[in-house]
Order: sequence, then structure tokens, then C-alpha cells
Amino acid sequence: MSAQQRPRLSPRSKRSVRTRERILEAATEVFARAGFHGARVADIAEQAGIAYGLVYHYFHNKDDILAAIFAERWGQYVEYLHEVRRTPLSFTERMRRLVHFWVEVYRREPDLMTIMINEITRSYEFLESHDIGTVLVAFDAIEEMIRDARAAGEVEDDIDPQLATYVIFGAAEMVLTGYVIGTLQRRSPEAFARDEEQMLDLLLHGLTPRA
Repeated sequence: MSAQQRPRLSPRSKRSVRTRERILEAATEVFARAGFHGARVADIAEQAGIAYGLVYHYFHNKDDILAAIFAERWGQYVEYLHEVRRTPLSFTERMRRLVHFWVEVYRREPDLMTIMINEITRSYEFLESHDIGTVLVAFDAIEEMIRDARAAGEVEDDIDPQLATYVIFGAAEMVLTGYVIGTLQRRSPEAFARDEEQMLDLLLHGLTPRA
């Protein structure tokens, strides 16, 4: 569809979309600062600079807002994983891109990563109230990359792709958790870049010296 054929949003629709985005952006900051349970809808409205009641025009409650943040950002994340898998790259390069992506999201959007770690991936309450399949599709993409690499001889034949997927995700989640809670403090782009190289080396080669 060309630019001329594409329907244009009315000013009212554009305002509605932007207001909804402002609410999600504000909620991300408030949830990261106060925690989901410590945050109030009034705090989100104040952060967004809108009337308290307007939040309820777009969302039923805080749970609805958190679910929207998850659905939109997790969907983008999963799409990126599948994009990497579709790209004709070596397994090493695919892993390099994934490690860089995880670290870069934290660097650019620390509040978002704080929510994803504290309020979603580590929240049994959230996972129990949502379809776990929407989370596991990300695991599927990684597992397929490992299966591809095993078939191409880039990964050992006896490696269990499913187990390896959990190891990769577990390692990434724990490093990101260290960033979020401040036990892994990094002050410069160079420090994050060194982390990326070490994470990649550990995932590909482990801890023991190479022959």
C-alpha cells in the first residue's frame, strides 16, 4: 500500500494513540521506581501529565497497564529473535546479536528492563494470570537456532537444544538482574561491551581453558 493509499489517522485518533503511549511510558517509569504493588494509578496519571480519570478511558486498572506493556514489548522482542533466526548467520553471530540486544535494551531502557525482570519474568503472580505460552515462544526461537546450529555442525551433536535454551536464557536473565538490582554496576559503554564479549565467550566456550 502506497503512502497515498494508506488511511490517515484523524487528529482525535492520533491524540488517542499518543495519550495511550504517554500512559504506558509513565507507567513504565512509575512501576520501575515504586514497584507494581507500590504504584498507584494516580501516580501514573501525574507522571503522564493527564487527568486521573483519563487513565481509565484506556485501561481498566494497573494489571491491564502492565499486561499492555508486556504484550507490546515482549511481542517486539520475540519478533527480533525470529528475525535473527531467519537471517543467514553463523551460530556465533546469532548469539552475539542476542547478547548485544539484551544488554542494549537495558542500557537504553533501564526502566523497561526493571519491569520485565521484577514484575514479569520473576513474578509468579503475573505468569500464573497470563498464558505461559506467550512467554515460551521466545524459548522456541532460541531452541530452533540451536537445532539449526547442531544440524550445521556448529554445536555438539549430544547437546540438548531445550536444555541449552534454558541455560542461555538463565544466564542472560541473571546478568540483567544484576544490572537491575545494582550488584553488577557498569558505568560506561566500554564496560557493557566487555560484558557482552565475556557473556558470549561463556555461552559458547564455558569456563575451562581452550586447548
